[in-house]
Amino acid sequence: MQDAIDFELLNIYLKQSRVAGYCKFLLALFLAASFYQVTDITNIAVWVVIVFTINFYTIYTSFQFSDDMPVYQISFFKKRQHFLHILSGLAWGSAFFILVDANAVQSGDYRVAVVLAIIIAISSSSKAASFRGLVGFVMAISCFAGWYFVSNFALYAWWLFGLLGLVSVSFLFGWMTNKYILDQVEHRILNGEYVDELRALHDKVEKTNEDFVKRNLELQDIQKQLERLAAHDVLTGLYNRRYILERIEEKLPEIRRHQLDCCFVVMDVDYFKDVNDNYGHLAGDDVLKAVSQILMNGVRQGDIVARYGGEEFLIFLPMTELESAHVLVERLRSALEEHEHYIQNEKVIVTASFGIAQHEVNDSADRTIGRADKALYEAKVAGRNRIALSPHAE
Repeated sequence: MQDAIDFELLNIYLKQSRVAGYCKFLLALFLAASFYQVTDITNIAVWVVIVFTINFYTIYTSFQFSDDMPVYQISFFKKRQHFLHILSGLAWGSAFFILVDANAVQSGDYRVAVVLAIIIAISSSSKAASFRGLVGFVMAISCFAGWYFVSNFALYAWWLFGLLGLVSVSFLFGWMTNKYILDQVEHRILNGEYVDELRALHDKVEKTNEDFVKRNLELQDIQKQLERLAAHDVLTGLYNRRYILERIEEKLPEIRRHQLDCCFVVMDVDYFKDVNDNYGHLAGDDVLKAVSQILMNGVRQGDIVARYGGEEFLIFLPMTELESAHVLVERLRSALEEHEHYIQNEKVIVTASFGIAQHEVNDSADRTIGRADKALYEAKVAGRNRIALSPHAE
């Protein structure tokens, strides 16, 4: 487990150090620019090259870290990064002696001090994943800064004390952050995120997961197909008798509670038996499909259309009184009558008869459907291709 913790801490340390490294490029350019007119350009160029070279190489080597790196290489990699950060700290601290003019007291040392203070502050968080790396970097910066302040102690006494305070606070904050990161890493690992085990089992888990997802999708498809088959008529694609009756029973309590209007429509294709007898059952199936499509295109969103049995269809119209239902059904009847059916290259006119009943609040669905069916019978007796309305229930 300790190997896994070290691995994760090093990974965090490298990522955060890279971000800080990008900032160092900008800070180095800023510091060099601020000394452009007061320091020899050669000194500035030398210092920038040193800082940039070490910083670039540190960032470059951090990208060489990989998840499949052997454990024995991790220790070497970590020590190399610590060494590079120490060199980086020395390069930054050398600004006091390379950039600042020793013959001009306080000519620009405050700018170096401010930038280095910013660097130290950034390091306390960016390098906290490795407390040893933080200490090495900050001490490397501080040794040059401290040397500079001690060499002019009378002038920089308070600066020296400020440096010691900043380093102390940086170490304290870095130590606290390091403990927090360590606790988080240990917590993740103790909860099952064992890096070594994940690596060893990665291929097996991935294949198992792919098989599981594939199996799950197949089961979902099968379930959807079964649900569709259970709710839909295979031939027409409309809802079947069982589904529409279940949906009606679900909606009736709300209809009763809010005293809402609704209507039931029973429809029967006229002379459908003649179509089957004269042209065959396949032609009859095509007629039922075409009729179903016309019905689906003619109803509103929220209306329910179902094949009730044979050539008979049931339509449930919620939020609809008898007069509005009559208008809607008349559009359906006209659409069916006007549609041109061709069977064996012969034009055939297909019509339908409709019975409409408005549901009474205290009535049952079966009784309302029965009244609509009775009205349908009256429409057939009256000559078919027409609509009959059922009177209110007694």
